[in-house]
Amino acid sequence: MIWLKRIGLILIIISLGTVIDYIVHQMDARFSVPFEYFPHKIFYGALWAFVGYLVFRKFITTHFALATVISATPAVILQAMYFIQHHLLGWVTVFFLLGHFLMFILPAYFICKKYKSVFLDQ
Repeated sequence: MIWLKRIGLILIIISLGTVIDYIVHQMDARFSVPFEYFPHKIFYGALWAFVGYLVFRKFITTHFALATVISATPAVILQAMYFIQHHLLGWVTVFFLLGHFLMFILPAYFICKKYKSVFLDQ
């Protein structure tokens, strides 16, 4: 049951981060992306965030480290994919990496702080 809670909380974090991303994309026509981008971001973001959690969980000791892992893993994977597919210039990739990380860390910090006991083995 604890694993379902962990997956659910990660899904909530990624979904809230994607809502922030959606709002940013709606601010200007130059930022527009197809709607399919957002469900894919939720699915793959949650998947990669969970993989990141599994890989680094033995090293995670604080709620901030937990939030950082859950936020950084999908942000890095997403930007690496964009860079490999030549969607963006190098400096833009770094800028968007920071942006996506911040979109995920905002909800992750508060959720991981509140539910630290679900993720961290005591």
